[in-house]
Parts: sequence; structure tokens; C-alpha cells
Amino acid sequence: MPYGWALPFVLLPLQPAWFAGVVAFLGALVLLFRKEQLGFARPFLLFALLGIASQLLVPEGIQGVPPLPNAGQSPQTTNLIPPHGLYDLHGWNHPDGPGPRAVRLADGFFRVTRVHPATGRPFTEILSDRTYPLKVGEIYTQSFYFRHDGDAIAFDFLFTTKRGQFGVPAKVERLPGGLKRAHASYQAQPGDEALRAIDIYNLRGNWTYMDIGYAQLEVGPAPSPYTPGKAGPGRWERVGWWLGTALLGLLVMAGAGFVLRRSGGLWAAWGVLLGLLIHLGVGLAQAYPNMAQRIAGLSENPNLYGAGAVMSVLLVGLLSRGWPGLLALVAGSGVVALSDSRAAWLGLLGGVVLWVARSGFRWGHLLLILGGALALYFWLPSSLERLATVFNPDYFSNRSRLEIWGVAWRAFLERPLTGIGIGGFQTYYLEHAPPNAIEPTATHVHNLFLSLLAEAGLLGLLGFLGLWGAVVWRMG
Repeated sequence: MPYGWALPFVLLPLQPAWFAGVVAFLGALVLLFRKEQLGFARPFLLFALLGIASQLLVPEGIQGVPPLPNAGQSPQTTNLIPPHGLYDLHGWNHPDGPGPRAVRLADGFFRVTRVHPATGRPFTEILSDRTYPLKVGEIYTQSFYFRHDGDAIAFDFLFTTKRGQFGVPAKVERLPGGLKRAHASYQAQPGDEALRAIDIYNLRGNWTYMDIGYAQLEVGPAPSPYTPGKAGPGRWERVGWWLGTALLGLLVMAGAGFVLRRSGGLWAAWGVLLGLLIHLGVGLAQAYPNMAQRIAGLSENPNLYGAGAVMSVLLVGLLSRGWPGLLALVAGSGVVALSDSRAAWLGLLGGVVLWVARSGFRWGHLLLILGGALALYFWLPSSLERLATVFNPDYFSNRSRLEIWGVAWRAFLERPLTGIGIGGFQTYYLEHAPPNAIEPTATHVHNLFLSLLAEAGLLGLLGFLGLWGAVVWRMG
């Protein structure tokens, strides 16, 4: 039953991680019991060695905060708040809602004004929106260093959990150099689950601004000397990530090849197509009755929904000729239209070219494609309007991407051989984003090659290109 071996391919458009898990397990069995030759072992080994080398050469602590004067270090302390944990610090009051983000100062502090700069109304609360998990029964202490103008200042800490809000008066310690340190403690109760920190309210005194920095959330009844929180994955975590990625990829290739040889390309193509049709149905169910919103299907976000469909269309086109490729192109167009992803629209052009090249050009094909494009135009005209913004340099999304890419390029230029370390871009961007950035935070680069250059340098990029160059060569 060759079609039975094609069933794992149904998972590929729906949940790529599930597909990878299934075929990687089969790949492990193949390596253990069948002793089949692995054609991609050397490219994956090169990928792993170059990637691991890049991570071993990245210095620890490449991101962080300036050293805090008049404070020691406590290696026994685990600070749950990372160095970038105050970048979203802001004031709040009920009429205005959240105020603008605090202004980061050169010495690692963040300045928050007493009143909203636009309305002049005083803030009733100053907080970061980040949350941290709690364990029932543990005593947690949140603390920070601060300075201010005026003669008097007082406030309470607000321990906001899923169970409610609990105020605790702040204890303030005076330090040399005009610094102060405030702290308060709270014991986690059943149902709390997570804590929002830093969070203060009941603001009192004659001050007009407060500089807050070096925040700490730790387990214990009193604050210990400040220790920077974890900025990102450590060296050996990064090495493990790269090694695990290489091993998982090798097992996926082995398992997928094993299944593909038994199902044949045509049945595998029908399996991918079936998964794509199911995903299209999920998207249509999410879209009804409101067709204005962008749809994510079973993916994490609309962009992944659209990009995954494009990859499925291309895969079906490579595995088969004729009707499967045409149906995949039609179904993929529907998914891309629902996702409203500009990159997916552009990638879909590659699916059209591949299908025409594999099936041979016919005028009926051209009419079918033009008819589909016309139907999409009347079905979701906003999608084509959004696609046109790709060429608009003033579109906010394009400008934000350029800002993010500029920061990524700066990271690469600082360490061109190794990059700043896998998983380190979020912190790096927070520290190097331009003033008044369109996106105050960026968790990733929005460009695969720039991401590799920024986080793994030339070594990581060479490993990646070597691996996929071998894949393309083998497919040819």
C-alpha cells in the first residue's frame, strides 16, 4: 500500500513540527536497524561544525547592562528579570491608559515622568508588562535602584498575579552617590501562577521624574546584591541548539527519504495536497463570517500560514506533474489570500513558474491562472492592495523592516565571523534600535540570511549554504 506510506506527508502543511517528529523517529529507526547509507551526512556534519564553532567563539555576556556603581555581584542569586526587562517601562492612569515608554539613559537607567507628557495628568502606576512564572509557597522579592528629583518620594509595590493585585509598601534604602534601592516581598499563593514586575503604584512626594534601573526579581525574603538576569542562551545552550538542529535535520532527511521511496513521488504529492486542502478549510472556517481579518490557520501567525502554503505548493510541484501541482497551486492561492502575507504572494509566483515548467505551457493553463487571479481580485481586493505596499518605501511595515535589518547588519559588522550568538538578537535590538523606532522590540530579524549573519556570522552562514547547496545539487 504505497498510499499508506504517504500519510505522514499530510501533516507537513498542517503542523511541520509534527511531521518532523514522525519522520525523524522513522529516520532514527532506519539508522539503528537498516544501516542505510546517508547521502547528506557530510553536509550536515559541515553545517554542525561551522555552526558550533561560531557559537563557541562568541564571548559570553556580549549583551548586558553597564556595571552598577556601589553594588556587588551575587553569583548565588537567580535574577528572573533579564537585562532588557525594563525596556517597556511606562506610566499608566485610567483616563489615558499606558503612557509612552520610558527613556533609556546611558548608564542603564530608564526615566519615567510623573505626569503624562501629552495630557499633563499624573500617572497612578509605573510598570513593565513582562510577567514571570511563580511557584506556590515561594517568597518573591522585587527590587530596583532609582534616583529622582524633588525632596520626597514614596510608593508601594503592586504584586499583580492571575489571582488579583496585592499592594505592599516599598522599603527604601539610601545608597552613596544619590542612589536609592526599593524592594518588597510577597509569598505566592495557589492560583497566582505568574507575576507582573516591575510594578509600583500609590505614587507620592514632590518629584517630577524617576530614573529606574537594575531591576531584580528573586526568590527570597530580602533583596540580594544585584546580579544581571539571563540575557539569552548561554554558550553551551547555543552549541546544543546548533547540534540538535543538525541532528534533527539529518534524521528528518533520513526518515522522509525512507517514506518517500516507499510511497513514490505521486502519492507523496497527493498527501501534501490533502494536508494543504485541510489547512485551507481550517482557514476558511476561521474567516467566516468576517473576511477582513488576516487568518493564521493552525500556524503561529498569518505569515507562517501563507509561507507554509507556498512551500507545500513548491513541494507538490517537485514531486509530481499535472493535476496535483495545479490543485496545489489553487489551494495554496486560497491560503495565501487568507493569510494576506505579502512575502507569500511573491513566493507564490515561484509556484506558478515551477508548475508551468513541470507541466509544459498551454494556453488553457494561462487562462486558468488569469481567471484565478481575477477571482482573487474580486474576492479579497484588500490583499492585492496590501501586496502593492511592497513597493512603497513610506509604508510603516517596510520602514520598520529596514530599521530592523540595519540593526542586524550592525550586529554582523561588530562580529562578522561569529555573530552575536543564536537567540541574542532580541536583546541586541533593544540596546541598538534607533531612537523612536517604529517597532520598539523585535524578536527576530524578518530575514533568514541577515538573521544568520547577525547571530552566527560568516561561519554559520557558510554552514547553512553548504547544507542547502548539497540539497539543491542532489535534487538536480
